[in-house]
Amino acid sequence: MHLLWSPTCQYQIYYFTISIVIHNLKLATHNGCPMSDPRGDLHMIHTPLVAWIANYPEQLLIMCMVSKCSLISLATAAQFGDPLPHPPQTCSYTLDTIERACITSDPCNITSFYKTCQTLHLNGVIEPYWKDWGHACPSFFLMPDGLHQWHKFFFDHPINWSINIMGGTELDLHHWKLLPGMIVGAVPNEVVCALHAITEFIFQAQNFFIHDETLHSLFEALCEFHHYKDFILLVGGHHGKNGFLNHFEIPKLDDITECCHITHVKQPYHMSNCRDFHSQCCCFLDWQEKLQFFQPYTGGVRMLCFFTLSLFPIAWESNVIV
Repeated sequence: MHLLWSPTCQYQIYYFTISIVIHNLKLATHNGCPMSDPRGDLHMIHTPLVAWIANYPEQLLIMCMVSKCSLISLATAAQFGDPLPHPPQTCSYTLDTIERACITSDPCNITSFYKTCQTLHLNGVIEPYWKDWGHACPSFFLMPDGLHQWHKFFFDHPINWSINIMGGTELDLHHWKLLPGMIVGAVPNEVVCALHAITEFIFQAQNFFIHDETLHSLFEALCEFHHYKDFILLVGGHHGKNGFLNHFEIPKLDDITECCHITHVKQPYHMSNCRDFHSQCCCFLDWQEKLQFFQPYTGGVRMLCFFTLSLFPIAWESNVIV
């Protein structure tokens, strides 16, 4: 098998496997499924695809796209620095593009179909598992990875921009949240404005509740960053592996797996005897779930006992003496 074809075949296998796993979930989305709550009451449950947590490479795989493309718009890597938003990357657009690729080239002809998909920024998948999952749209259900797309981005880029411009490596990272105030006077004021704007955007994006005022603040911060970001390039702040860069094409922020991989896989593995790990890991997760259900129950019992003692302290003491 040609080396260029193997990723496409792997993507097809991934989608085929996921489609088998989520088949009943998609049926429940349309028809519903009776399930019991912790009290034993039955409810008709529907399971739409609301959120899917993944890192950047996995998000590209789910979007049926190749690298160096936006996950929420039609922008490519060369357009990542544009101040104006590009048209949204909707599920209908993705499905129409896949259909266009299938019309142009026969999917059974892997060589020709692969080349066609590359020109359309597709990864070669022709049957996305989410296309018949209710109203699922990857640009909506794919969740941002705050640890890598915000925090690691901040350390890899804004902090490095500051260090490159200041000409040294001494920067107290313990106070990185106060970065704009720490570099005042050491870098041009326009650079301070740009870093202040991107810092404000990152913090505002982490709000638990996004209101109209929050969206307005995010938009204002992003506009301010785009207005001043060119000064970072003018003073030589943006460097790559091979030296100075004169663009902001940052398509891939990180490809480390999700944080829950540590708590749900690595930690249970170190607690096991490293044999027959899959069954041990399932047992471990089952125990964790039972503990989570047991703790609220015991907490309720303790509260009930405390409430009873506060109401009938004399009767309780007499029963104990007897």
